[in-house]
Amino acid sequence: MRPLFLLLFLSVGGACHDGAHRALQDRVLHRGQPGEPHSLDPQLVDDDFSLNVVRDLYEGLTAEDVQGRIGPGVADSWRIDEAHTTYTFHLRQDARWSNGDPIIADEFVRGIRRAIAPSTASGAAGLLAIIRGASEIIAGRRSIESLAVVATAPDELKIELEHPAPYFLQILSQPIAAPLHEGATDPSKSGKPLPAYNGAYVLATRVPGSLIDLSLNPFYWGISGIGISHVRYVNVESEETEMREYLAGQIDITYSIPIVELERMRRERSAEVQVAQSLGVSYLALNLSAPPLKDNADLRKALSIAVDRELISHNLLGGASAAYSFVPESVTNYEPASYVWRLWNRQRQLEYAESLYKRAGYSRSNPLHLRLYSSSNETIHQTMIAIAEGWRQNLGIETTLVEEEFRVFLAGRKDRSRWDVLRQRWDADFDDVSNFLEIFSTGTGQNDSGYSNAKVDELLAKARAAADPATRAAIYKSVEQIILEDNPVIPIYFPLVRRLVNPEVSGAERQAITRTYSKNLSWKLGSR
Repeated sequence: MRPLFLLLFLSVGGACHDGAHRALQDRVLHRGQPGEPHSLDPQLVDDDFSLNVVRDLYEGLTAEDVQGRIGPGVADSWRIDEAHTTYTFHLRQDARWSNGDPIIADEFVRGIRRAIAPSTASGAAGLLAIIRGASEIIAGRRSIESLAVVATAPDELKIELEHPAPYFLQILSQPIAAPLHEGATDPSKSGKPLPAYNGAYVLATRVPGSLIDLSLNPFYWGISGIGISHVRYVNVESEETEMREYLAGQIDITYSIPIVELERMRRERSAEVQVAQSLGVSYLALNLSAPPLKDNADLRKALSIAVDRELISHNLLGGASAAYSFVPESVTNYEPASYVWRLWNRQRQLEYAESLYKRAGYSRSNPLHLRLYSSSNETIHQTMIAIAEGWRQNLGIETTLVEEEFRVFLAGRKDRSRWDVLRQRWDADFDDVSNFLEIFSTGTGQNDSGYSNAKVDELLAKARAAADPATRAAIYKSVEQIILEDNPVIPIYFPLVRRLVNPEVSGAERQAITRTYSKNLSWKLGSR
């Protein structure tokens, strides 16, 4: 028998440990957010600031871990047929909405149908085009009921694909594939938020332009593994403000680091700086719906060549890679196409650009006037100045910079009457070339230029149907080469992810395509 004093010690010690753990769990995590989310509707979000929050509120059939690996989400298991085109998911019995209702397979049918319905107008609907029937439904040529997503039992869901897609499980972890609660009306039509969430957190408070507070979902199936119960997304007006608040202990994870402060932070707080190559591309979209860029391929090519990518990426952005393709070289199983002029010396490039500029009807005495539109951000602002200055020096172009707050910018980018050139960034939802090039399909929500090329559409359809990986990659490379020759966009650089992380936070490691879910974070033992 153990001595009484030892039993008392263990009892008191265990209680103290449990109390300390609960206190640590209840400590609020503050995350920087330099832009107001456009929406918290999982089927409508298509910007990074919205996605950061929505990934905490909703969960798909699959989920990502800290390293970005795909594992069970609401589905605890699945089967894939021999043709790799039919997926059957079994939903976990303990999956619940935040109001306690069980999650059923029909709610995934409702959510996915809503995501691709033309009436929803989701900018991310193309992610689900791989599902059999989805492309035709998105185009308005088939009824939503023909979609090959079927609840075969309350806890079983079957999805059929047009062709094998090894990245499909990654897509199902994204908010676009979240379920829609059985009792919910369409929030995009009702104007009301969804009545329940199925992710690790629920929305507690939202003060537009200031903060978004999340608290732990008491019915989340994985609640026992959650290390942080309360998350606050703090809206900051600029990168500089965000860094100051971090240094003052008011933010635990920043969204970014001002590029001018990166080297100082590396010297002074090296253990807190995270820098990683992003699986994305920063680019300019050219307005093809009206003059001067519509039907003027020479002019678009001249603009692209005149951008000094090397100066911007190395001198201004501290080591980002200059982009001479739209698809990054780091995409798995794909070798990007490239501009034919890439290997020319700079003098030859600029002489060619000037000849194209003159052929398009412009000169230094008759300069082109452009409106360059972007969101307001210190790093973006400096990049836009460098682009405008390069155009002025190399071709004599006169550029007006128009910058707006992020939410205003998101609406403004859809109105092509407001801009000639649009600064955009595309970050991969999954590691596959299709995720980059499919946005150039005619009529897709992310096709900001309004680009349409029948040959590109034809080749994209062939690539989707190609079973052989090498054949598929070759077709996509042909697509990219056409796009580079047409110049509907100007890729500038492949960005680096830069941020500061409180050393007391565990689980925030960054990789090229890893999203930081709050549920995967925790406070290190011994932190305040």
